[in-house]
Amino acid sequence: MKYASVMYLNEGCASEYKKRHDELWSELADHLRLHGIKNYFIYLDERNNRLYATFDAEDLDRSALSDDPVMQRWWEHMADIMETKEASFEPLSTQLTEVFRFNVEETVKIHVVAVLDIGKTNIKICLMDAQTGQLLKVAKRVNQVINTGLYPHIDHDGIWAWIQTELSRLALVYYISSIAITTHGATVACMSGDDLAMPILDYEFTGVDDCTESYKAARPEFNETFSPLLPQGLNLGKQLFWLQKTYPHEFFQVSSLLLYPQYWGFKLSGNKVAEVTSLGCHTDLWNPTTCHYSTMSNEQGWTNLFPPVLETGAKLGEIRPELAQLLGLPKECVIFNGIHDSNASLVPYLGQPKETLTVISSGTWTVIATVNGKLESLDENKDMLANVDALGRATPTIRFMGGREWEALRSDTPATMDDIVFILDKQIMAMPSYAKGGGPFAQNVGRILPEATILTSAQQSALADVYVALMTDYCLSLTRASDTVIIEGAFSKNAHFLSILASLRKESEIYASRDVTGTSAGAALLSNKSLKLKGRLSRAVCKPDLTVLVKAYQQCWNAQLPS
Repeated sequence: MKYASVMYLNEGCASEYKKRHDELWSELADHLRLHGIKNYFIYLDERNNRLYATFDAEDLDRSALSDDPVMQRWWEHMADIMETKEASFEPLSTQLTEVFRFNVEETVKIHVVAVLDIGKTNIKICLMDAQTGQLLKVAKRVNQVINTGLYPHIDHDGIWAWIQTELSRLALVYYISSIAITTHGATVACMSGDDLAMPILDYEFTGVDDCTESYKAARPEFNETFSPLLPQGLNLGKQLFWLQKTYPHEFFQVSSLLLYPQYWGFKLSGNKVAEVTSLGCHTDLWNPTTCHYSTMSNEQGWTNLFPPVLETGAKLGEIRPELAQLLGLPKECVIFNGIHDSNASLVPYLGQPKETLTVISSGTWTVIATVNGKLESLDENKDMLANVDALGRATPTIRFMGGREWEALRSDTPATMDDIVFILDKQIMAMPSYAKGGGPFAQNVGRILPEATILTSAQQSALADVYVALMTDYCLSLTRASDTVIIEGAFSKNAHFLSILASLRKESEIYASRDVTGTSAGAALLSNKSLKLKGRLSRAVCKPDLTVLVKAYQQCWNAQLPS
């Protein structure tokens, strides 16, 4: 809907009015965008000092727009040069009525970067303003595994159908100038020509463990790849080893191997490449010191199946012409080489001046990585490893399935701070682990102490919050983490988690990212380096009355940990 009005400027104030609007507050601009205001124009009639304003908006909530403190402050800021209502600083205005239109063209679409973000739990398409980086729209669906066929595998057909449907729907409203891609790791597409030679294996399939003993003899030493031996299919090399051994006929048909972000890049652009963040994600296939494939990858003949390595975030190509026509996307839409999701969370901080910086990416996995960190502290028996960042550098990392474990412990009733205090005061403890996929205690079965403890629903959620905070602190203690820690993703919005972690690490600066998702922001920034992504951070506050309880609880919890 188009809105039009006339406002009244004081005599001789035209230059000052323009100056103040040229210096428009960023928080006011964000407020206007939040309410869907776009195509906003103001024209000055200098003969009678009248201002004519027009803008477009859908379902505009005028009360919410005007009652916000930033709007009130702006009106007060402008009140000395404009006519205002007697009861407030709101500019005096008259709504204009449309009486004629002619040859109206389609409203100019906002240029956006579409970020295809495929996580283990959810799939998202995030639209970010191509100029400001502001998140404008999120389309989301649950990710599922197909448990029929040769083995549990990715629902690639379902995902592809959803991606096409959503992109075509979004293209009706937005001009999608580019598409960036970020996905979970430990996933590879075995291709025969341009088609899948076999389904894309789900990395949580336990059947891959059947080859563990023979794989141990083939895999490289930890000090070559900094990749620990992991359960299930979490080592990409282990997946390929199992597939090659179990399905030799099908594997013989494989002509190329596409890492998961690059598979979707190929589907969109038709071009096949490889990329270092997914190659170096606990795969056993990459030597981050030499920046070459591992000895095992060479010996098994897999190196020759990977396409040439292309720089992370580099232009992969334009969208396939037939796909652009089918989905209503511009034929000039650029596809960018994708990135492993945990590494995408690091991208906004790679150019920061601090010598080291620890970033916690939280989702299904809680991944703790220290930019410019040292590798000497890594212990492969604690699920510590080196990921490879977007610049190709080895980055010391530790992780556990924090989101999965939190889901296993919590209830649908949110905890209050009283519930948190109850858990701490009574020293009711969840001991690891509640997920088999990885982490320092992946081989242990979770238990609650004291045994036979009965909790309310809210207290169960409190126990989940306390547990993930204690596990995060434990993992930070195992690494040479920076004193500055930034939390991205789901746990950055969990106030209890943040307060407990800040109380556990009083000497550190703990910050929560206020961006919607660090993975999407990082992928978008790689594809468009001119984006003004500020990385809004809030300091996590240590509550003095909580600190004594937390420290006593931590001491008892540590004493109960498996050796």
